[in-house]
Amino acid sequence: MTLCGSGMPSNINSKPCKLSASLTENMMYFAAICFAMSRLGVFASRCDSPSAQDVITRLRLTPNPEKGYYRQNFEDTRNYNNRSYSTAIYYLLEGKVGASYWHRVVDAVEIWHYYAGAPLQLDLSWNNGTATERNILGSDIFGNQTPQVVIDKGRWQRATSLGDWTLVGTTVAPGFIEQGYELLGPGFKPQRNS
Repeated sequence: MTLCGSGMPSNINSKPCKLSASLTENMMYFAAICFAMSRLGVFASRCDSPSAQDVITRLRLTPNPEKGYYRQNFEDTRNYNNRSYSTAIYYLLEGKVGASYWHRVVDAVEIWHYYAGAPLQLDLSWNNGTATERNILGSDIFGNQTPQVVIDKGRWQRATSLGDWTLVGTTVAPGFIEQGYELLGPGFKPQRNS
């Protein structure tokens, strides 16, 4: 079996797919992502529309206190003063749960990376009266989306999936530690100048 005549084996569907000249750019992008994810073992059972649960199961994600699901998938073995140089996680947020809780990493830089699913709205605030900055993580770099956002240490953040679900990753440097993390519950809103 081949994927769309590429000559590469595919275990996505039981039938080869057929690309037509009218296939939109977004559909081609989704097909490429599906193929790449299947080769990486993210999901292999289907590529038509993986659910959040498919991804949660495949990546072995667990509930996150901010909302959503996560799993730490990297911790640098090198360290300074008993703290890893960096850590990384997968994070999946479903659209139906709304925005994550405001939180921040007070002593490290955090980089968000878009992987799959719907675009993700990432709101950032210094909570000092200045305007909240809004970023959209996604694959459409020509449509005001970005595949990566760097967040300075101490900056408040919250995420909202703009669809059924979004899979991102975050990398923290120096590595994430509980003592360097602050989470606010429901109802918090950043200060704004009048």
